[in-house]
This record gives sequence, structure tokens and C-alpha cells, in this order.
Amino acid sequence: MNCKIQRQVLSEMKKIGIMEDDEAMGKELQYYLESNGYEARWVEPSEYAGKKPEEVVKLLLDEAFYLLLLDIGLPGVNGLHICKEYRRQTDSPVIMITSKNDDLTELMAINNGADDFVAKPFNPQILIAHMESVLKRVYKTAAPASEEISVTQEIEENGAVRKQEFTLELLKGRVNAEGGTAELSKNELQILKILAKNQGNIVSRDDIMNELWDNCMFVDDNTLTVNMTRLKGKLEEIGIRGAIVTKRGMGYQLL
Repeated sequence: MNCKIQRQVLSEMKKIGIMEDDEAMGKELQYYLESNGYEARWVEPSEYAGKKPEEVVKLLLDEAFYLLLLDIGLPGVNGLHICKEYRRQTDSPVIMITSKNDDLTELMAINNGADDFVAKPFNPQILIAHMESVLKRVYKTAAPASEEISVTQEIEENGAVRKQEFTLELLKGRVNAEGGTAELSKNELQILKILAKNQGNIVSRDDIMNELWDNCMFVDDNTLTVNMTRLKGKLEEIGIRGAIVTKRGMGYQLL
């Protein structure tokens, strides 16, 4: 299979967004991506000029991009803020494009949710390579339709043993229990998957963070704490109480 066909298979029906204020570059990128088998759309500056940040984010979300190429330096728009809010509401990956090729800018991009960073000027073939690398890393965890993880627990509570069960649907990104269904973010899904595959064993915070980083989900210690708190809260909302316990100085355990 040649390179062009591989790209067509990878990108079939997947739309790449281009948010670049320079018209020549925006159109060139769209043409180049389309020539390499991608569906691409350049978001023109006139579409977001004068809009509030939340309106710009909604515009991007409505497009349901498979991947977004986002320029940091947009007129009247803070690209880093847009990236942060966009990634807060979607798992669709973002590659930041900037004319500033320095460690601080790259760090700021990653800390605001970007999956990768490409500095101008760049060879379009290099950009394609970055895109394919990100797409493979981010979407490689997509599970087949039948893949589920079922968990049964016996929880000691008030001197008695309480049985509870739930099912983690990896493809749909949710957990089902007798008390209802909870939608999970990508991080929450991966954390619960890691714990479920190691049920009964303590998984260290470092092991969890390393696993998330391997799947191109950039988290630090504080982010993990926030995600774990939210995950426990969502489980409790559907009646799954005390499923995950914190072992101080050791990690987390799915009972």
C-alpha cells in the first residue's frame, strides 16, 4: 500500500480544520491536505472576526473536526485560550502553529491542551508527518464495538458487604450501572480502564500519568487529582460508591 492510499484510509471522512489568519497559507494548507487524501476546511478570519471566545469555540465544535491546526497568533483572538477552551469540550486533537520557535511558547501550547507544536516556516510534508503521528497516537485507543469491561465489586459498608456492578463501554466513552449512565472524558475513560484492568491492585499515580502520556494525553499531578475527583463523582452519581480508594503515598485501587 503506497503512502497516498494509507493517508486516504486514515483520513476517510475525517475533516481537518485550519485556523490560520494568513489567506495564502490557509488556502495552501487546505489544498495540500486535500491533495494528500484529507478533507480539509480553512476557517477564514471573517468567520470569527469580532466574535467572543466562546462563540469562536462553538464555531469550531460545530464543525466536528477530526484534528485542528490552530495558529497561536490570530487577530483579535488568543489562540492559546481558544485551544484550552476547545480541548476542555472535545477530545479532538490540536496542533498549534506559530512563528515563535522557542521552548516557552511550546510549553504554553502543550499546557493549554495542544497535542503537538509546529513552528513556521515549515515543510508541508513535515506537517503531514506530525498530523499522522498525532492521529495515530490519539485514535489508536479506539476500541472495537464489542469491547467492554465489566466490573463486579463487593464493598464493605456498615459491617455488611454490598455488591455493585458496572460496565465500561470503551468505544462509547461511558460507564453503565443500575443507577444510570455516566459520560466520561477521554482522561477519565483511560484512568478507569487502567484501574479496571488492574482491579484489586494498587496502581501508582506515576504509572497512570505515564500511561496517559503514552496516549498523548498530557497531564500533571494536579490534573490527575482533578480527573480522579471528577471520575469518583460521576460514579457516585450512578450509584457506584466507594469503587476507587486512594492509598496515600501509593496510588489508587479499584476494589
